[in-house]
Amino acid sequence: MKSGVPQLVDLSPSVYDIAAVSLVPGPQQPLCLDWLLTHTTGPDTWGAPAHRCWFDSYISTYAAAVALRNAGMHQSADRAYSSLPGMVPAGPPPGPETLTFGGLVDVLDRVSTARGWPVPPHPAPVRNTIERERAKWEHMRMWPDFYNPSLSIAGYCAERVYGDAAVDTARFLDAFQAPNGSIANSPGASAVFLLEYEHRGRPLDGRRLAELREYLHSRVPEDTAYLDQVPHFVTAWTVMFHHELGTAQGPPCTPRALDELSRDLHHPSGLLCTIGAGTTIPGDTDSTACAAVAARITGRPAPSAATLDRMIEPGGDAYRTFLFEHDPSLTTNIHMAALLDLEHDHSRLSPVLRWLKTQTTPHRAQTCKWHLSPAYALGEMARVMSRIDHPLAQSLCTDASAQIFRTQNSDGGWGADGSTAEETAYSAIGLAAAAERGLASADWKGTLRRAHTFLSTHEPQLTPLWLGKTLYCVQPLVHVLHTVAIRRIGTMS
Repeated sequence: MKSGVPQLVDLSPSVYDIAAVSLVPGPQQPLCLDWLLTHTTGPDTWGAPAHRCWFDSYISTYAAAVALRNAGMHQSADRAYSSLPGMVPAGPPPGPETLTFGGLVDVLDRVSTARGWPVPPHPAPVRNTIERERAKWEHMRMWPDFYNPSLSIAGYCAERVYGDAAVDTARFLDAFQAPNGSIANSPGASAVFLLEYEHRGRPLDGRRLAELREYLHSRVPEDTAYLDQVPHFVTAWTVMFHHELGTAQGPPCTPRALDELSRDLHHPSGLLCTIGAGTTIPGDTDSTACAAVAARITGRPAPSAATLDRMIEPGGDAYRTFLFEHDPSLTTNIHMAALLDLEHDHSRLSPVLRWLKTQTTPHRAQTCKWHLSPAYALGEMARVMSRIDHPLAQSLCTDASAQIFRTQNSDGGWGADGSTAEETAYSAIGLAAAAERGLASADWKGTLRRAHTFLSTHEPQLTPLWLGKTLYCVQPLVHVLHTVAIRRIGTMS
């Protein structure tokens, strides 16, 4: 699906999901296999380079290997298996983990075992993650709302149903099938759930199964991402960043997209899901906060932030993004601070600022669990905190802008693994906001001038940096960020 911003598919293709979809017999199989064979990272690897994100490299390569074995290409699969141990670092894992990593590895092991294929020996860090995810799944499965799509992420994690006889597949399908026939708008989850149904051989609703198969058979690799679409993600973030320009001209979003964003903010659960209406994935706090900010910017109704009180960590000050979240997210709480400040809700804002202060240090770049690059968290910290009239917010903004200043690359851009348009835009927009309020270092003009040169002389790269089940790129947003950053720097001259 395409959003109302630039005409690009919302998300970049996902190796893992394409590989999973290729396991289901149908017309999509040869297309998926051909795509996998022509989109390797190295001779026998897929996904991001291991030094950038070994979690993505590992799960992508393992999934591709299983797909190759399913196609009878056993020697190629064996070579891919042999590359897996070398991806895993000897020390503590650098960077955040992709979502449900251990669970997906566990499922690929189960699929391989069920089909009589060899299972690769996983290094200790991978085995530890598998065990942690198993415990989390068991805990979630015992939850009374496990089958409630307004609250439960079980549909998003539907791969875990494979080999788990305790899950009622008929009830699961009834709860988590989306209007387009998928399970929770997730190609990989949909494919592996169907494999489990076929493995069990028990009758299910024929119409629903036909819709699920039709969904999988219609997949095209170039459009097969880790989720089908995220229109509200694109719309909300576009509005927030475009607002930085301070112009009377509205954001490059269609009125329909903005109206639908406001409508879905009033979901009975109180949480907005970026996929839009009709999905069977629960909403999350970060998307809800950003959408509520965007709705207010564009003069549309949005519920009060008080409706999100149940997402506050029990006994803590921070907001959780999802229920059952191990640890709160940095940028979720940055965006909640933005919303609470707009509502002048200081009683809820102050604890969030205190928590953010405990999570940051002046001399160490912080990453967010939803994004691979520190530039995202630092840029958003500087951008949002610059507007909040509170001593803690000003301190957070000053610290973030100082780190942005120190981490600029020699080419004028920003990026943990070489400069990218997306990372440069987050940094430049955040630094400009801090400088406008006197919270940036004295040499901010030179820093922004170099950033402008980089952005003006480099086409936007669609680099996967966001963390889902695999790394992904929100493709229309990159172009929005690139344009806004160039114009924003221009307002500072």
